[in-house]
Amino acid sequence: MEKTPEREGKGAVKILFFGTSRFAIYPLRELISSLSFDVVGVVSTPDKVGKRGKKLIQPPVKEEALKHSVDVFQPEKLKEPETIEKIKQFGADIFVVVSYGKFIPDELLKIPPKGALNIHPSLLPRYRGPSPINFALLNGDNYTGVSIIGVTNRMDAGDIYMQWVEKIYPEDNYTTLHDRLSNIGAKMITCVLENINRIKPIPQDEQLATYTRIIKKEDGLVNFKEETATQIVNKVRAFVEWPTAYFFYKNKLFKIFEAERVEWEQEQPGRVVKITKKELVIGCKEDALSIKKIQPQSKKVMDIQAFLAGYRFNVGEEIQ
Repeated sequence: MEKTPEREGKGAVKILFFGTSRFAIYPLRELISSLSFDVVGVVSTPDKVGKRGKKLIQPPVKEEALKHSVDVFQPEKLKEPETIEKIKQFGADIFVVVSYGKFIPDELLKIPPKGALNIHPSLLPRYRGPSPINFALLNGDNYTGVSIIGVTNRMDAGDIYMQWVEKIYPEDNYTTLHDRLSNIGAKMITCVLENINRIKPIPQDEQLATYTRIIKKEDGLVNFKEETATQIVNKVRAFVEWPTAYFFYKNKLFKIFEAERVEWEQEQPGRVVKITKKELVIGCKEDALSIKKIQPQSKKVMDIQAFLAGYRFNVGEEIQ
């Protein structure tokens, strides 16, 4: 999409957008489509080498920016003099930072006259850090939200310009909640930018701050003997995209994509407690888990009825 004279007019606030992951696509798209703003460039992380090492994979935000003919800058390091000079040349009035993945140094934060704003998918100061959506689901929270904050040199610690409280529904998983919060954040950032001179940001209460961490592959491993059915269901919801919740049975890997808790008084954690043509129920530390969608090793995801037509489990068998 070519820049129009209207978008490049004096009234358009010039934005330099920092973003990498899919969460940043809706906000970027919203800002590009608005005549009130001129997205003068996108700063993203460098392309990554694919799993097989043959093809470079572009960050999702870069792909979106190129669709709209927006310049993309992908520096390895932000503190290099040439990087700082390049960012100055964009001439931005303000930075918007969404799921960029790197700390922005003070040298860069001093450049835009109107400062820098960040979209964070939690009700800060709760769930600072890289995995707020995962942790809200993992902990079984009923509510989460989106915060628009100022960017500082401390992780997600800036003053709050606006917050939105969003309900987490029982059927939500990482994908549905992620996309909904991204859409909400897109609407919020335009509202804040349009009213930034009238908003008085509120400092966060440091005593209430909690932190998340980067999710690792091993976090997805299910332990039926040590985890309750509710905890496992939350793990399935939180890790549905990556690393997924998984277990081993007869030395084969099985990934769980959908499951529900079943009340079960008999204590048989880690064993198959019920099996029919349509049900596979495994005992947990508390209650039991009924698996609804599963992916056998090297196979496609399938519903449980199709899975059980080709895989044999027996009541009383132990799951690794």
